[in-house]
Amino acid sequence: MEITLKILLGLYILQALIKFATLLAVPYATRIKRIAAVHDGGGFLRWFDDILLLLMITLVALLAAVGLEHLSFITGLLVGLTLTQVLFHRFTRPLAPDRAPAPPITPIKTMSYAIQAEPRLAWRDIILQGALLIWALFMLITRR
Repeated sequence: MEITLKILLGLYILQALIKFATLLAVPYATRIKRIAAVHDGGGFLRWFDDILLLLMITLVALLAAVGLEHLSFITGLLVGLTLTQVLFHRFTRPLAPDRAPAPPITPIKTMSYAIQAEPRLAWRDIILQGALLIWALFMLITRR
């Protein structure tokens, strides 16, 4: 079970690093077209979020099976939640009219567009999260 957990964690970390790289390397016009397609796709986000929720349940169950250390888990949980909150708080500037989403406008759609419009606002958070992910991937690969 530990090998399965490590593989799933490694793949998820790679996906997160690719997401950060895409945010910084892909031009705004391309990124915003992708975001618009996701938000205009109906129930895609709910479906995708349900899959992610199942993945998180699976990861925690595997962690419990191989020996969950409660202090490490709680610390990681709180750090992850706080980093996400701080990242979201960076986006307090109103969107320029040419960068605002088309109606219907939901809070998550506005946040998605704000992040795509000005990812530089969260540069500290992205660097910290990226560094933590790289360290985590290194630990997965090098530690037994």
